[in-house]
Amino acid sequence: MNYLSKSKSLLFFQFAICGFVFCNFAAAQIPKSDGDIINSLVTNINYLASDKLEGRLTGSRGEKLAYEFLIDNFQSMNLLPRGENEQYTQTFSFKKIGYRMFSFELNNNKINIVHQAIKPNAYYPLSMSGIGKISGKTIWLNYGISASALGVNDYAGKRDKDLKGKIFVMRLGYANASNAESKIAEFATIERKIDTAIYKGAKAVIFINQNKELLEPDFKPLFKPNFKSVPVYLIGSNEKTDTSWFINAKVNLEIDTITRELEGHNVIGFINNKMPNTVVIGAHYDHLGYNELGGSTYTKTQNEKPQIHNGADDNASGTAALIELSEILAKSHFKNNNYLFIAFSGEEEGLLGSNYFCKNPTLELSKVSYMINMDMLGRLDTSKNSFAINGTGTSPVWNKILPTISIDNLKVKTSEGGTGASDHTSFYNVGIPALHFFTGNHYDYHKPSDDADLINLEGELSVIKYIFTMIGRLDTIKKITFSKTAEEHGSGSVRSFKVTLGIMPDYLFDGKGVKADGVTDGKSASIAGIKRGDIIVKLGSDETNDMQMYLKALNKHNKGDKTKITILRDGKELEMELKF
Repeated sequence: MNYLSKSKSLLFFQFAICGFVFCNFAAAQIPKSDGDIINSLVTNINYLASDKLEGRLTGSRGEKLAYEFLIDNFQSMNLLPRGENEQYTQTFSFKKIGYRMFSFELNNNKINIVHQAIKPNAYYPLSMSGIGKISGKTIWLNYGISASALGVNDYAGKRDKDLKGKIFVMRLGYANASNAESKIAEFATIERKIDTAIYKGAKAVIFINQNKELLEPDFKPLFKPNFKSVPVYLIGSNEKTDTSWFINAKVNLEIDTITRELEGHNVIGFINNKMPNTVVIGAHYDHLGYNELGGSTYTKTQNEKPQIHNGADDNASGTAALIELSEILAKSHFKNNNYLFIAFSGEEEGLLGSNYFCKNPTLELSKVSYMINMDMLGRLDTSKNSFAINGTGTSPVWNKILPTISIDNLKVKTSEGGTGASDHTSFYNVGIPALHFFTGNHYDYHKPSDDADLINLEGELSVIKYIFTMIGRLDTIKKITFSKTAEEHGSGSVRSFKVTLGIMPDYLFDGKGVKADGVTDGKSASIAGIKRGDIIVKLGSDETNDMQMYLKALNKHNKGDKTKITILRDGKELEMELKF
């Protein structure tokens, strides 16, 4: 990673790119005053991040208000509609999992509990729960923590044969949970406990909460497909429980789900300079809503009502920058490229909008020179005055031209990888050079407190100037060259699993199997020979007809395991050797 020069001196750097020589210059002249840009940022961010839009969850009423607002802005700047059917919008559908029903029954010599519902009360499955019908005997494991090095092991003295095939019952949290600094805390997370239980042979996991001060996971009527391989139930603190109930009791669990289809909308405007190549400039405008689908980092109090996650920085800030750049580029003298402006939805659900556009482009992708992605531009740290540009390895031009740009003493931290948890990944995966501009994470990320009054307007203005200047510097280059990058971190991996393949699944794929939308170099899938577009239909002896089956199969393997993987490529079935 490099820091770009902050100097505004007349020191010249010469770089020959396609026959052109670049020098160290300050910002290009923007056809709009700083004050007017800041006023526009205030207006647009305040609206997009207002309670009226209810957090802009993809497929919601708030998303509709947001895309109507974007259409009004694009129309006012005379951008041409470049969505579907000569409209500004491009509609995509996506599927979410919801509960059809769930039931819980417990029998022992002391008590009989029967609960069946499609709405939660004290008994409900967690959204990461596996589905199916399970019956078995329980085993009580106190807090279900395995941390022998710290002197805590609730599995001590229990033999493998005593555990395997049982339904593990344990408390939420850990002893002395008020001590947030305890080293035990990392062993006491819900996911860590579930994964430990699965490793020990659990047939299902039941959590009970006997401490009203502990945070309980919310019940999610709709949720993302990140299933564990066993059912997971919670009995909340509103239900009085006795630990003796769960010693060698019989439990029947059933969890059934249904797939629901929702719609999201990209908003696309076009500046047609009648040139052969086009620059794509994008930002996602969706956010978390009331956290209906998860993703929040906010620790709410027990029984607190859901709060709106307004997403001022993530990503009203990037969306507002998109609006500004569409206006100033329309008025600029940079006419050697066309410009396509895309406000993506569905980013928070797995880059759905950008993924859909790249599979269903409204112009020829072969004519796209490069893509700029703006995600979280609103919280520039004034003490450091630095921001990040990711993706500098996606073209040799980036490391030659970026060091020549000096704006407002900004320092720039770069990374080469072309993939990440934002929309530039979708373009990199189809061979388009792509940069991600980002002013950094902060305490309010994915919390209800990410509000408009915390935006650093002057900082965002400086980043907009930087991007505008960069676009100007590239204006005379016909089309820049794409480079594949060596990824340090697998994209789309699931943290709770012991191993990953190193693929980004195509969450919009409706066929049988799991389709690889991206493959990370140097990871298991890449080494085995799996390519983008391959459909995984079998892992080891397990069929992977859908995402849930794939995750269950993946969870059976450990690092160093060898197995076979079966894929479909161009309609033909291929079997490959795989090592995790």
